[in-house]
Amino acid sequence: MSIGSQDREIITSRLISASPELVFKAYSDPERLANWWGPNGFTNTFHTFDFQPGGIWRYDMHGPDGTVYENTSRFEEITPARIVLQHMEPVHAFRMTMTLDDDHAQTRLTWHMLFDTAGECEKVRPYIPSCNEENFDRLEAELEKMKADSAGSFELSLTRIIDAPPEKVYLAWTDPALIVQWFTPPPFVTVSAELDVRSGGSSLITMRGPDGTEIACPGVYLEVVENERLVFTDAYTKAWEPSAKPFMTGILTFENLGGKTRYTARVLHWTAADKEAHEKMGFHEGWGIATDQLTALVTKSS
Repeated sequence: MSIGSQDREIITSRLISASPELVFKAYSDPERLANWWGPNGFTNTFHTFDFQPGGIWRYDMHGPDGTVYENTSRFEEITPARIVLQHMEPVHAFRMTMTLDDDHAQTRLTWHMLFDTAGECEKVRPYIPSCNEENFDRLEAELEKMKADSAGSFELSLTRIIDAPPEKVYLAWTDPALIVQWFTPPPFVTVSAELDVRSGGSSLITMRGPDGTEIACPGVYLEVVENERLVFTDAYTKAWEPSAKPFMTGILTFENLGGKTRYTARVLHWTAADKEAHEKMGFHEGWGIATDQLTALVTKSS
């Protein structure tokens, strides 16, 4: 960072639940990169992708309304821990430094955008940070696909560092009065929760859709370790009555990081079709929004 450059820069950072090697692969493989580059609703057509210092990356971004945005960048530096490119007109001129720092087998990903002028930066500052966050969401979704492709897994997962101790995050999952406040992403709402939080105990969470239809979600807790771990499944409606169609098993861990929580939600499916169906239902977006609501709830009085 240069002295006096703060009015020309936008910085976005997130802890990504994937190794720096995998994140780098998501950048360096143009087929992967085209899947996630850009905010929600955007798609890409790559014309040139010369991933080496001095190489040119030329592509069109297609907006949700059909508008085509032409983009040209030149790679200035590429290492496994750092990618630097110069983005050129006609859209916005800026230098982007992307760092991939190892953080206990996860990646602290930081995007530092330095614009040519303060005026150019101020034009985009109202929306670029939220667009970058959407871009990170899409990257995380692509990384989950990459993990599944390499492991043949039927798993989807999400990890967040939450600025609240594990006992507060755990309580938000196990107190009926709290879980109804954050559990369902809009426009759905959670109308009731009956939770018998013990191994073999039943749960029944009822959601209501925007058309007024109520959806009952029964399940059973398989493992309960207070403030550390919850495992539940919809394979049973109550102990031990099988459900008509088991879909998933959820594994939640609450790791203490000195007053903060590394919160990880793993969702295991019986088949590849179930996993694909969950993705199409909006797992990454829906669970991401619900986790944001959970975070807001447990941090508002921290």
